[in-house]
Amino acid sequence: MVTTDDISYTKDAAASGEKASWPQNSDSSSARIETVENAPPHNGTTVDKETERAVLRKLDYRIVPMVMWVYLMNMMDRVNIGNARLFGLEEDLNLGEGQFQLAVSVLFVTYCLFEAPSNMIIKRLRPARYLAGLTVAWDFVATFSAFVNNFAALVACRLLLGLFEAGFFPGVVLYLSMFYSRRSLALRIAYFYGTAAASGVAGGLVAYGISFMDGDHGWRAWRWIILINGLPTIFTGIVIPLVLPNSPETAKFLTEEDKINLIRIHGSQVGSARNLREMEWPDVKDGLRDWTTWAYCFALFPMLTMLYSFVVFLPTIIHGLGTWTATEVQAMTVPVYAVGAIVYITCARLSDLTQRRGYFIMGSIVSSMAGYGMLIAEKGSAVSYAGTFFVSIGIFVSAGISFAWVPTNNPRYGKRAISTGLHLTIGNSSGVASPFLFKGSFVPGYAASIGMLGVSLCLNILLHLHFKRQNRLRDEGKFDYLMEGKTEEEIEAMGEKSPRFRFAT
Repeated sequence: MVTTDDISYTKDAAASGEKASWPQNSDSSSARIETVENAPPHNGTTVDKETERAVLRKLDYRIVPMVMWVYLMNMMDRVNIGNARLFGLEEDLNLGEGQFQLAVSVLFVTYCLFEAPSNMIIKRLRPARYLAGLTVAWDFVATFSAFVNNFAALVACRLLLGLFEAGFFPGVVLYLSMFYSRRSLALRIAYFYGTAAASGVAGGLVAYGISFMDGDHGWRAWRWIILINGLPTIFTGIVIPLVLPNSPETAKFLTEEDKINLIRIHGSQVGSARNLREMEWPDVKDGLRDWTTWAYCFALFPMLTMLYSFVVFLPTIIHGLGTWTATEVQAMTVPVYAVGAIVYITCARLSDLTQRRGYFIMGSIVSSMAGYGMLIAEKGSAVSYAGTFFVSIGIFVSAGISFAWVPTNNPRYGKRAISTGLHLTIGNSSGVASPFLFKGSFVPGYAASIGMLGVSLCLNILLHLHFKRQNRLRDEGKFDYLMEGKTEEEIEAMGEKSPRFRFAT
């Protein structure tokens, strides 16, 4: 644990250029990773906006592009099976009815089982190296999926893919929280998660180009799609430890003064109470008892059901709208994903600036419902194709901003850890069921999608109204009595229960 004796963070030290004394581990292979968020409380010195922006720029230039690129590779490896389906995968592997959907869904069995345990391991290892190991492992599996010759081999590869991919998304969120404070973290998660939409653009373009290789060297196009998409990720995994630092302590691109300022930024936004930075079991139990934790989880489940089914089946959906060739369909998926990505990043930035989450989530869910309605109406290929844009916008914005809403409203570390963990685990379990949403005629799947999104909309409206009411009551001083007889640190330790705390709505 970092103590106030371990690091100098006074105003005089910063002004004089004196070095911040980060604790040095005598054992370089130590499993303990110190984070800025777990640094000691600040001494009241604040960081001006320009200095804060300068530090964030350094982090953004070094960290964000790499995690975005790796997640792009991750999503492309995961959804390639949807593109491969158009180019003969089912026929070559003699897949029977429902077997394709089963092959898609089994990935999420191991994904959900190992998501939380993997996040416990990363805390005991060097994060950058651990993420690199996961990247190389999943990509070897994804790449060699091009050589499968039957259903059993395909399922085995999908199970292994889920196992190795399980730790990546929560691991990166944890990694980013080591460097970014709560008011700057949400937008960085948006950049990171936004590449899920970008993967559709890249995957569609790559599949379009590779489709012309059908028959080369006796291989069908679907095998080339999987193989060529996978190879760059292996090299990316090797580069990760060279680019990403394991912690702020080992970030050579940060000066000692930058590290001092990072501590001040976290201290001013998180507070000084111990339970805001460290795990306290009463806070974990409180998270399990809080109805909003479960409302968040079950509101996310329908969103991710739509997301996972959409990214896998979009080529098939578009193919059924007209008489286009498989190659033309791949090209038509690109603008759908591109619009979804652009709108998502724009909304995430606005959400961060206004600290409003619910409005964007609710509006985007309505967008998806409208899109599915256009697909059900079957008013012509142009209207149906336009509907896919509304769906794309809705699913990426709603799920992405939901990821930021949970940690924003849970400042106590223990409660935040259990809430975000359950949020991701229950949400991602939707991947098991999502492939079976579209079997045979897609119309029943569209109708079911609208129904599920309706449930999510109601839950998000409930959360939004609850947080608005809580803020109003606090503005009126209705809970001020809770602070009576408490010290400043005890008031901070109340976290979101403090009358001074205001929820993001």
